[in-house]
Amino acid sequence: LAQRGCIIHNYPENVLMPGERRVTLAKSKGIHDLTLSSRAVLTDALKNNSLTVQHTTTESTCQRLLASREPIILGEAPAPESPHTHGRRVFVDGRIDRKGLPRQ
Repeated sequence: LAQRGCIIHNYPENVLMPGERRVTLAKSKGIHDLTLSSRAVLTDALKNNSLTVQHTTTESTCQRLLASREPIILGEAPAPESPHTHGRRVFVDGRIDRKGLPRQ
């Protein structure tokens, strides 16, 4: 994603982020780590265009993405009843934090 200057916005809150492992598995198996209900949520987000891909062409933005200074995936804002105050963000180096969009 970062090499192509792509940033994903509004990744569903209750779906494993790419690189996250389901606790019951020894190693990540990609999309197979997702439960059927999580796959359905992700599919619906793609179908209704709430999950979007932004393409940036500026060299400086691509460099910041590749250096993990900016996230490549931005999760949606947590629901009002969520215990989390901010959404998730994923960086090229695999780091995931909770400094994304504020709770709704």
